[in-house]
Amino acid sequence: MCEEHSMVGKGPIMQTAMTEMWEFLTVEQKKKVAVMRMDMIIQLMEAKINDMEEIIALKQKAIANIRIVQEMLS
Repeated sequence: MCEEHSMVGKGPIMQTAMTEMWEFLTVEQKKKVAVMRMDMIIQLMEAKINDMEEIIALKQKAIANIRIVQEMLS
């Protein structure tokens, strides 16, 4: 991942510090950092999926309850 894109949303001080540190890393270290970032992105995406699944389950339960009430009113 390009360091310009990885710093989106960071403050200018953080961006400068990361850019300066990035220059001192070896190619192998840069690969490790990239893998660590990807792992973090994956974990965040999995957490969002879990939240969405919980919301879907709640909505399905709400739909079932609405159908029960609908039948009662018919």
